[in-house]
Amino acid sequence: MEGSGLVGSVLVAGLGIFLVGATRWRLDYQRPMQDSLPLIHRDRRRWVWIHVWMVAAMLVTPSGLVGLAAGLEQPTARVLAAMAATAYLAGGVGWIASLAFRLTVVPWAAERTVTLGHVPDGFAAHDRWSAALYCVHMLSAYAASAVLGIAVLVSDILPTWLGWTGLGWGLVFAAGLVVTRFAGPFNPPFWAHLYTAAVGAVLLLD
Repeated sequence: MEGSGLVGSVLVAGLGIFLVGATRWRLDYQRPMQDSLPLIHRDRRRWVWIHVWMVAAMLVTPSGLVGLAAGLEQPTARVLAAMAATAYLAGGVGWIASLAFRLTVVPWAAERTVTLGHVPDGFAAHDRWSAALYCVHMLSAYAASAVLGIAVLVSDILPTWLGWTGLGWGLVFAAGLVVTRFAGPFNPPFWAHLYTAAVGAVLLLD
């Protein structure tokens, strides 16, 4: 595959960039709004740092998937990889919108909460909308992983075990996300970059 080193580097970088921001996440940010928003207000720079890196990751990983689809020589594998990249990117657009909400509206709500002593009216509804966009992203990322796994299975250059891993992992995690109602162990966003990074690592080591 032409450009396999470049594509592999970009896919691995997507996870690495995400982790630069995500490692500074605090579980206290997931507490009820009345408690978490004042903390976010106090951690304004940390909050921005986390989410800027997440936005960057969502530009890098889809780019790597598009590069992978373009580089595969087997026609069926190329089409499947393009479908996986499209699904991933479609959900990623929603996640970027949700991240933009976190970078703009959430800091405003955090400041108002500190000033007024209560969460601004209407913010909870908008926050649920943002969370719904995130759920779409995670489902599409898992679906994309499953389709990408099939692409790997029919490709001529990537190992079969990697294909079965993507197919099984994507389907199991998508089902787990739904069963746990988007609140369990299948919910953390780094999962969305994990299989793509694994594909990238295999390309680099091949």
